[in-house]
Amino acid sequence: MNKRDLVFCIQLVMVILFVSSSAKGADWRFPLGLTYVSGFEDVIDIYESNMEAEGYYVYSADYSPVGISFHPYAQFDSGFGVGFGIGPLMIIMGDREFFDIPIGLDFRYTFIPTANTTPYIRAGGRHHAASGDYVEGTTPGFFGGFGVEFLRDKKVNMGIEISYDSSEIELEKKKRYPYTSTSENIQPCGLMLSIFVIF
Repeated sequence: MNKRDLVFCIQLVMVILFVSSSAKGADWRFPLGLTYVSGFEDVIDIYESNMEAEGYYVYSADYSPVGISFHPYAQFDSGFGVGFGIGPLMIIMGDREFFDIPIGLDFRYTFIPTANTTPYIRAGGRHHAASGDYVEGTTPGFFGGFGVEFLRDKKVNMGIEISYDSSEIELEKKKRYPYTSTSENIQPCGLMLSIFVIF
């Protein structure tokens, strides 16, 4: 994570703390879970083809399109809430490296805030703090999700969510014959499915 990304994260946290401390009835909740991402395979494909263009013999990579996510938020009595997100963390290690951790701010609405089981929606913006051998840049984008939380009367709750992230990463794409290099924008997360526990 570079300095710009760190400053962005700190600003998000400060905005959320200010909003939640100035509102009555705020209740902090801390979802932590695993997220399947649909776009990570595109990153793997580009990394493999680039290495082949560089003359490497590439075995089919073993990878998991599942990362860890952490999305704390402040829930207000009205059902509205504000939160920030970190993840899902996606990593490639080996001869070539890739690191990506999406960070963002979102606003949400919980339809039945006093119920033990309730649906919710959330929407906001995302930016990918990405680095690696072929990463050339990132473009922030829209984030939206729909989910259901269960067992809200317990100390530890559970939830499931389906979401979409339109933000992009620009990757270098190499070609061997003739040896050229172009860029391609991909959505490393795209469609996501998350399962989490809430503390």
